[in-house]
Amino acid sequence: MSDTIRVMIQMKSTPALAAAAYGPFSSAPLSFLSEMPGVDFDTGYSPVPLYMPQNGEPSMFSMGSFGNNGEETYVVRASVAQEYIDRLLERTHNDENVVGIFADVAVQPIAAKCPSGPIGTQHDVASLLNVAMLQQNGMDGTGVKAVIVDTGVNLNYLRAQGVSPAFDETLSWAPSHGQPLGAMPVGHGTMCAYDTLIAAPRCTLIDHALLTSNSRGGSIMEGLLSDAVRSYAILHSYLMRAPSHFAGDGFPRTLVVNNSWGMFHPSWDYPVGSPMNYSDNPRHVFNIAVAQLEAAGADILFAAGNCGPQCADNRCQGVVDAGIYGANSHECVLTVAGVKIDRDRIGYSTVGPGRLSTQKPDVACYTHFAGSGVYAADGGTSAATPVLTGVIAAIRRIYPSHVVSPGALRDAIRNSARSSKGIGFDYEYGYGVIDVDNLVLELKARFGP
Repeated sequence: MSDTIRVMIQMKSTPALAAAAYGPFSSAPLSFLSEMPGVDFDTGYSPVPLYMPQNGEPSMFSMGSFGNNGEETYVVRASVAQEYIDRLLERTHNDENVVGIFADVAVQPIAAKCPSGPIGTQHDVASLLNVAMLQQNGMDGTGVKAVIVDTGVNLNYLRAQGVSPAFDETLSWAPSHGQPLGAMPVGHGTMCAYDTLIAAPRCTLIDHALLTSNSRGGSIMEGLLSDAVRSYAILHSYLMRAPSHFAGDGFPRTLVVNNSWGMFHPSWDYPVGSPMNYSDNPRHVFNIAVAQLEAAGADILFAAGNCGPQCADNRCQGVVDAGIYGANSHECVLTVAGVKIDRDRIGYSTVGPGRLSTQKPDVACYTHFAGSGVYAADGGTSAATPVLTGVIAAIRRIYPSHVVSPGALRDAIRNSARSSKGIGFDYEYGYGVIDVDNLVLELKARFGP
């Protein structure tokens, strides 16, 4: 831990906090907390609204847990001197207006390090996904919004690679003002966008450039969970203000949210059992934000991680048996493992169980192929995840979320997957490798053509 600790403080709603969420923020609405020594509130981070589940138990993630009757809270961000953290926890424990204090964990892209060369191409992946069949069924992603929560997207680079997606600038976002959204430096996020377009070439991209602060002075990009909470709040607000299932243009109002990032090592977090912990804590504010967005109708995908025992990322620091951390293992998301085009698991793909939901990953998808050209190979579970994001975006053109809920679609994906070992679920592949033909057949059988 550093001498200064980043935290998120979840507060019950007050008129002052509600007003500050839409205007200039100071620490004044936080009563005696603002007077504590060693606590520095981030006045550039206006309070983020977050609803608690109606039943008060965030482990009960379901569509019915959230709604207008849920308790409205607000999340603020602060830095706390190490020597004052215990004092802050003690004082807030006795403050009825404080719901909790949580670690503001740093997260990074889940980029692959090995093997070095690509295995197959994006054309092989498109064939395995039977993209031609999807398009024959009108499933090309037209009008469906795919959110790339990553390092940023570069549209000109994508066009130079022969793909020309629509782009929603108004819903795009970055933690700091002035970022050239849609024209960000070519990198991990642009790779994810390209891989989404393999199955959904007509989808509308949204750029949420979460991972845009340089880590420790190096070249690795990282972000903070507090910024992820704001990102998800923006997306939730969009879904909640929808006048109907269609936005007046004939297109389904739906979101498919790609997250090819995560936490790599327990040292990035507070210990399991601490109320501030993220990895195993369903009450952590970001884990609640994930459930809230899914309940509003979003499909959310997370990479399983690259801490597999055969070829782990160096950031795993040799820990290859700890499972899948935090929101990457949330029961309201699809957790995606990685396989090569021969459907064999690739060695860096993190093995379950999940820390929030045990039976993780859910399914495996294709990775480590020559595709975007950003890297020698589009690799890692970072690439497997947007490939599956594209499949879902394509399908959502015909089966929007008010017809097939996010939970029902996850069930269909798991049920239709091709079991790699013939034993159903396992911690390497989940329920198997994505099988798009079987998935479409199941959706037609259950929900009509």
